[in-house]
Amino acid sequence: MSLLPRLVAGTVLLALSGIGFAQSNALDPPDETKVRAVNDAYVSAWRKNDPSAVLATFWPDAVLIPQGRAATKGLDAIRGFWWPAGPPTTVTGFTHTTDEVGGSGSFAFTRGSFVLDFEWEADGKRRSQRNHGNYVMLLRRGAGGEWRISHRMWSDLPRASAPPTSPTSSAPTPRAETRRRSDGG
Repeated sequence: MSLLPRLVAGTVLLALSGIGFAQSNALDPPDETKVRAVNDAYVSAWRKNDPSAVLATFWPDAVLIPQGRAATKGLDAIRGFWWPAGPPTTVTGFTHTTDEVGGSGSFAFTRGSFVLDFEWEADGKRRSQRNHGNYVMLLRRGAGGEWRISHRMWSDLPRASAPPTSPTSSAPTPRAETRRRSDGG
């Protein structure tokens, strides 16, 4: 047998063994239900503007990976990123769509999209903004069987496709916008 047929046969066998591995280690239905519940708790906490409830969905060593920014590691850093000193940002709407849930063993992921509406005060005026984009969230199962977020990454779609709901001349700077994004992606 020449080299090419052996390479093709080897690739097919490797692919088939990978399919069997993926099927045997898929996230089981009870764990998928728990992962979806964490996802729902995360969204619910944001809709209630409840920082403690949002942070409760994360592991203490969690990592945020916001678009265009360095990773933010640990709950204290996440708290400072999303809730900096100054007038609070208020979530006024949060549509969170989960397009995919998967995983294996003690690790899971969710992937989807979001539309986030929020308000803040700047220069004595109330401002509002709409962001929409995509997210990936990684979750880890703890020793007691509980699931929490270990990593969250998001990207916003271009502003042209999601115009601000107030004049752009007074919109926050990109850094402030990123910090005010309460969607976490």
